[in-house]
Amino acid sequence: MANKSEIDWNLPRKNLSPQTKQPYKRGRNWAIVGYLDSLPDQWKNIISSEPVAISPLHDKDINVDGEIKKAHYHIVLNYKGNKSFEQIDEIARLLRAPIPQRINSLTGAVRYLTHMDNPEKFQYDNSDIETYGGFDLESCLALSTGDKRQTLKDMISFIDSNNIVHLKDFADYCLSDKSPAGWFELLTERNTLFIKEYIKSSWQKNKNAE
Repeated sequence: MANKSEIDWNLPRKNLSPQTKQPYKRGRNWAIVGYLDSLPDQWKNIISSEPVAISPLHDKDINVDGEIKKAHYHIVLNYKGNKSFEQIDEIARLLRAPIPQRINSLTGAVRYLTHMDNPEKFQYDNSDIETYGGFDLESCLALSTGDKRQTLKDMISFIDSNNIVHLKDFADYCLSDKSPAGWFELLTERNTLFIKEYIKSSWQKNKNAE
């Protein structure tokens, strides 16, 4: 890995997802990881005009080998309109950060700022999350009961409309860029068994009808 002093932060970087090896499409929600030893002075001022949420300093995260990870911040950007990778990479380079990543689930990304849904990881304090640019933190941290019910109805309707017969196919969709925000979280928050049985029951009903 190149030393940070060898990196020319003025040079735009290639639009390529580290996970899929495919270019990122335009999107409203993006994430950047900023490392404490690389971030410039007064770095928060650089992004204070953006709709952004910044995690507490992650200085207690542990690698699988037991070593403490490099201290870093998770940065979530949520725009009203779509932004290109190039636009977000310009911000990331100003922060001397690795390439940005497009977010599949805004709710999940915001909750990850303090590891809310990862009890095996160190739990940071939600009150230490900083927001700028009108970022609506409260609505991102939790779906209301009514929203969850409506979202679950939408998920069931999607399963029926697309003839989903395997839970894996539905889970893969929930993880994709096409999935509405919050679907993966709702799938994995106590609803997996219900949705699994719903898919199984629908398949059996259609088979019997044949």
